[in-house]
Amino acid sequence: GMASGAAGAAKQQNNSMSKTAETRSVPATAAPPAAKAKAALVGAVQQPRSPAGGSRAAGALDFQMVLLDLDQAEQLAYGTVFAAFGSGAESGSVQLDCQPLRDFVAANSACPYEELDVELLRRVGQDGEMKITLAAFIQMLRDNAVAEGKVLERFLSLSSDGETIDSQECRSGLLMFKDELGGPDSVGEGRWEQVFDVAMSDAGAVVSMEAWTGYCKTVARIARVVHMAKA
Repeated sequence: GMASGAAGAAKQQNNSMSKTAETRSVPATAAPPAAKAKAALVGAVQQPRSPAGGSRAAGALDFQMVLLDLDQAEQLAYGTVFAAFGSGAESGSVQLDCQPLRDFVAANSACPYEELDVELLRRVGQDGEMKITLAAFIQMLRDNAVAEGKVLERFLSLSSDGETIDSQECRSGLLMFKDELGGPDSVGEGRWEQVFDVAMSDAGAVVSMEAWTGYCKTVARIARVVHMAKA
């Protein structure tokens, strides 16, 4: 008897959840054209959205998912991009000289254009074919999410002993540094705090240079995916 009672309660809860989901998605469709146009200008960031994530190219990819599972969000966002490169991309790899690939990496990572060939060559498969796979493409974007020179420079300007900063300084440092971390700011004012919470989830009272570099990289990766996926 208890099990079926619990099932009934769960069912009721589901019904009430879908009801609230329905009511929550109303503003997105009911927005007058003028407001819609304005929201588009401000960047899809501020637009009210249904819990299902609205109708964006990457399907289930929204801001919360990026925070919860960054790796998976990158797979979705960059997988979609990669598949559109043509020249064999749909079968999982492209030639090193694939122009859309090169343009994308140059525009969406901290890898300088003149170092592109070296970076790409480091990542070709072991099978002797001069090709870049989807996995190598995603890893390349992760590794080059931020320019390490800038990251170290900023750390040294924040640190009094050149070795550590306290976690509060780290947080305000990330806030000051976020505009240099890569890509346009699609995260939006109200959401940066959540990004820092995720990036610094393992932070202690003091932060080493290595930890700071890791946090900067995570923040940059999140910012880039949010921008790519319009999440």
